Amino acid sequence: MTDMRVTDALHLAYAALRTGWRDTLQDRRSGENAPGFERVIGAEDAPITDKELLLQGAELMAVDASKSVLHHLRSLTKMYRADGGPGAELDQDEWPGTGAYSVARAVLEGTAMVAWLMAPDIDLDERVLRASLVGLWSAKEDRRPPSADPDVWTEEDWKKAVTSCGLEVKEAGYKLGVKVDGKVRTFGQSSVIRETLGQSGSALYAEWSGVAHHAAWAVGNLSAYQIAEDGRGFRSHTKRGYKRHLGMAAEVAEVLVQAGEAMAGYWARDCDDLSAVCLEMAARMRDCASQLPDD
Repeated sequence: MTDMRVTDALHLAYAALRTGWRDTLQDRRSGENAPGFERVIGAEDAPITDKELLLQGAELMAVDASKSVLHHLRSLTKMYRADGGPGAELDQDEWPGTGAYSVARAVLEGTAMVAWLMAPDIDLDERVLRASLVGLWSAKEDRRPPSADPDVWTEEDWKKAVTSCGLEVKEAGYKLGVKVDGKVRTFGQSSVIRETLGQSGSALYAEWSGVAHHAAWAVGNLSAYQIAEDGRGFRSHTKRGYKRHLGMAAEVAEVLVQAGEAMAGYWARDCDDLSAVCLEMAARMRDCASQLPDD
């Protein structure tokens, strides 16, 4: 890190990740027998079924999540950009501090949703189930005022569509779910992250959520305290935590790879360019972190 300050490295890394993700979203290639085409179940001239609408709805939710990830990557890029010239010190007030964790957490949620809904290796029954779960969750969480537009599905419309697919809708506390093998299965960010990104993804989600929710165990670990000279009171400030921010950038890059590969598999195309960019940025961030003292 002798030739480039940490903020420059983070800014350039997130800019590269954002560009790679944007290019992936703009890719319109699709191969034959792509899993994404399974949602077109009946003949072209046949009426659209509830099952097809469910699958299309889930696909659109994944697309919207992928666009949201793009927006959050842009925010992360701007967070580490200072007004000074190359090598200039970043003012303490300009350092993103704990704010970056909340944005990275949103990226984690978005990439997990994309990977879960667009998983190329699940069968049609599982895809319909996932479409049902995310649709019921969204309907239950909907806080918009009632709409007179018949094309805007209500909670009852979602229930009807899911039921028409032969699934049993059940309530589980404040959530709506589907009864599977005698248990009620529901959509939840934590479970989807665990299912798609594994234990490492769950650990990241717990850590970043702790900071995003201002939990004492999380933000306290990022703070430094100075007792007043007279012993009455103290001052506190947030540590810069350069190594943590570099590590977080590497982890964001790696979850982008998993979501990008799922999206590519869903449309039966390759994800080579995004994977190369993400893995290179992850390696660079970890190399930068290794050159810094513990903070």
